[in-house]
Amino acid sequence: MNKSVFKFSFLLSLLAVFIFGCVKKNNFETSKLSKKTTAIVLRIEKINILMGSAVYSSGKKPKQYENFENLKKNASIEELKALTNHANGVVRCYSFWALSNYKEADLFSIVKKHITDDTPIETLFGCIKSQEKVGDFFINLITPEYVDTDIKKLNKKEFVILDSLLIYRENNLDSRFRAIQNASPTEFLYPKIRELVIKQNNQTALVTLAKYKKESDINLILKNNDSNSGYFYTYKAIQNFPDSDFLPLLEKNLNLTLNDDHYDGEWLQLYTAIATYKNQKSLELLKIPFTKVKHQNIKKYHIHFVYEAILANKSKIYDDLLWKIWEEENLITMEGFKYLLGLNKSKTYEFTNKKLVENYQTINSETILKTNNDMISESLDETMLNFILLNDKTTAYSIITNKIINTDVNDFEMYCSKILEFKDKIFIEPLFKRMLKDDNPHVYLQISETLIAFKDISINKRILETRKKNKSMNEGWGSESLDKILKENNIK
Repeated sequence: MNKSVFKFSFLLSLLAVFIFGCVKKNNFETSKLSKKTTAIVLRIEKINILMGSAVYSSGKKPKQYENFENLKKNASIEELKALTNHANGVVRCYSFWALSNYKEADLFSIVKKHITDDTPIETLFGCIKSQEKVGDFFINLITPEYVDTDIKKLNKKEFVILDSLLIYRENNLDSRFRAIQNASPTEFLYPKIRELVIKQNNQTALVTLAKYKKESDINLILKNNDSNSGYFYTYKAIQNFPDSDFLPLLEKNLNLTLNDDHYDGEWLQLYTAIATYKNQKSLELLKIPFTKVKHQNIKKYHIHFVYEAILANKSKIYDDLLWKIWEEENLITMEGFKYLLGLNKSKTYEFTNKKLVENYQTINSETILKTNNDMISESLDETMLNFILLNDKTTAYSIITNKIINTDVNDFEMYCSKILEFKDKIFIEPLFKRMLKDDNPHVYLQISETLIAFKDISINKRILETRKKNKSMNEGWGSESLDKILKENNIK
């Protein structure tokens, strides 16, 4: 379909909604249903909670979901269409859910009729109990991002039209905020977006309005200060429209935070707004919290937010500040590590050693450092260790040995997995040293499995001897689990 035809079709759809309005709920007639379907609907209505296939910590299938399965099995497509207008919100949702499995069903027309269906229903999926509006459930179920592949989804054109209808048609659905937030800045939508800001103080619309980068909207953004969200959405808007007229406001508000003794999540948006400018002035502002925050315990929050803001707006002008944050504040994330690695391998290697090696002394070396894609894992510590392993096996082994003896339980499994990878007996003594003193089952069980993997009779005997010396290995669930591990490996 060419652009002009698509635009014409879209305008027709929009006009139809304006003229006829959205159908709230038709007068539902029970005579349209078979006796069997009526009985199922009554059972759904009685429980009156929209439940998934597995609920609570037990993951048991609830009776209500069985009712839903029976509805899918027994109700005809015409009955399901009719039931989307039932007086009960849970029945409407289950009926639409069942209908979404029919490829021939015109789900788009049904969704459009329920744009004003803001009836709240109680939902329970897994252990999570919450409330959702019926119209939102309809829309969320058939959005392209929804993971269930058996459910018919809206196509891109329908989704664009639906978002436009959500914006133009007055409604209380949460989906409207998503539609406004994701709206592309077209001149067709601009008047409505601006109207939502001026007449309804719609903060999400303010952020979208800023995408247009119109000089006539600068004052509107500058004056925005919502009683509930403060400057949060003002900062988000500035991120879309980093005009120089906003810098005085950002600088003033930044200076107002420096004496606070409690951090505010709004600061992240403030620093992100500053970082979008990517100029000398923004760099100066981002440096302020390093020296001017009054309370040192609050300084770490400022630095963390500066760090996140820079990573969201990577620029050569901020690179030195990123290195400073890693070196002086010991703050590094996977995203930051990979970015800095791409800038300078040697410097990244030096900083990596400083983080993992106790009392590391810089060694001037002209060695060409090795990197590869396989060294990157989901864990930052493992990635850094892999980097060192590629270039200095001796240092890497020393790190593993030290961590096996001293690291806490959260990181312990990763270092044991490295030992299993190498099966080098150099790690046996540190493993036994940790086993002898540790009272945490998660640690000594991991050590036991790692040592057993060496398949050495003498090592297996030492496990039994060490168990006799460490009383904790003979208590509670840890002892029972160890018994099971030993039995599975025929260690007596």
